[in-house]
Amino acid sequence: MMYSSCQSIPCGESIPVKNPHAVSVSLPTIQDVVRYEEGAWEVVEKMKSGYPRFFRNHWVQQLVAVVCEKFSVSKEYLVFPLPSKKAYEVLCSLVSCELKQVTFEGLPFVLVRQNDPVIPQIKGYIQNAGLIVSSRQAEYCLYKLGLLPVLFEEKRFEFSKALYTIDDVLTKAYAVREEEVVLTCNGANAIFAVCEGILSKTYKGKKKKQLVQLGWLYLDTMEVIRKRATNAHVFLDVFDLDAFEVYIKENHEQIAAVVSEFVSNPKIECLDVERVYKICKEHEVLLVLDVTLITPFNSPVMDFCDVAVESLSKFACGHADVLMGVIVCKDAQLLSQITAFVIPPFSGEIERLGYEIVGYKERVQKISKQTKQLIAFLSKSPRVSKVMSVTVGKSKEVYQRHAKSFDIPGLVSVVFDSKLSTYYDGLPLFKGPSLGAEFTLTMPYVYLAHYDLMQTTEGRAYLEVNNIDTELLRISVGLEPIEEIIEAFEKVFENEILEI
Repeated sequence: MMYSSCQSIPCGESIPVKNPHAVSVSLPTIQDVVRYEEGAWEVVEKMKSGYPRFFRNHWVQQLVAVVCEKFSVSKEYLVFPLPSKKAYEVLCSLVSCELKQVTFEGLPFVLVRQNDPVIPQIKGYIQNAGLIVSSRQAEYCLYKLGLLPVLFEEKRFEFSKALYTIDDVLTKAYAVREEEVVLTCNGANAIFAVCEGILSKTYKGKKKKQLVQLGWLYLDTMEVIRKRATNAHVFLDVFDLDAFEVYIKENHEQIAAVVSEFVSNPKIECLDVERVYKICKEHEVLLVLDVTLITPFNSPVMDFCDVAVESLSKFACGHADVLMGVIVCKDAQLLSQITAFVIPPFSGEIERLGYEIVGYKERVQKISKQTKQLIAFLSKSPRVSKVMSVTVGKSKEVYQRHAKSFDIPGLVSVVFDSKLSTYYDGLPLFKGPSLGAEFTLTMPYVYLAHYDLMQTTEGRAYLEVNNIDTELLRISVGLEPIEEIIEAFEKVFENEILEI
């Protein structure tokens, strides 16, 4: 399918457009982003979709309303839908209490009084652990109840064919056996289950409680490490591996695992995972890598870690309309510990991904070519002051040593010569959260992921010292003709020149 994201769409429109399972939403100006982050009703009420960890899909909202009516739930209660009984048990364990709940159509709905102090914990853990009801799961319940006349029309495989296809693609890509691959309900649940599984039990005669964060990681990954590990330690500079090695050597008796990304988001830095894995193995510390950006097609990732996780909602899906993740681990004992915290994906998500994942490898290859061409253009533009990619700086040599081919991740971050709003607001491309789709998607990353840090002097200083520019634009490159993508940037650059 040929996409065209080279257009402006209204604030709140779903991305993909007119898709009820979309995981992104249009936020076309920085003011829209700010108002969304501040919870402004005039923005929130427009939203037809959103990033699932922060936005409740409209079909999920409708299902909650049905439950409230059926069980006569008082307005003094907040209702939290969960995808399974196992998710309910995990949540109760995390907040250390048995939560009030009702069950409807096999799904638990947690009821909490509005003034209960446990609410922030519940919300945080649902987000961090990925305990989220998928839109297709809610849709199917409403359909069974006769509240939806038909299911949304989309291309899917029959369940067994879809599961076989997903397993076949992933086992070949990761060069592992079928039993070493575990599907999860989303990427957040994958990283949570891995960390919780590692920390929960003795592994090879040792019980350790510390996790080490290596690099500036995805928001929920950092939250899981901070909340669930004892004395979590953070190394934000992925290139200072001498200091990292010293710390591991001195503290390995307490360290259960190192958690990092290969490649990182949004700085697009490539970690020397070969050296890191060697250090970890020498001191009997597990290495967990999020490989969503590099993908198993760009590097033999299982050569460099004990456990790999990937959000299948990104490049594996390619359409920004699926919630799924995967864990890959060759150690059967370790994997059995991890699966105790895995929430399996809904069957409808599997059926849709089965159809989409067929083109995974080719999608990565084509997007790589497009990304290189866009980087070449942006690197020469006087309107761009910084380009972040595995093709530049310290990452370039590291990436080349680890790559299978000349392909690169389909993501680039840039900083312009003036405030982000100067160019973002007029940029004729899709603008919203998520990445890895076959259409180009731009995101004001820090505004959406770390808006809280931007609001305080200490937070801004923390971002600055870690080289996280608040005006950074992350670009997930799609498969539109590259001339169209480049023209979109040319237009906004030219418009700014004319205004000056």
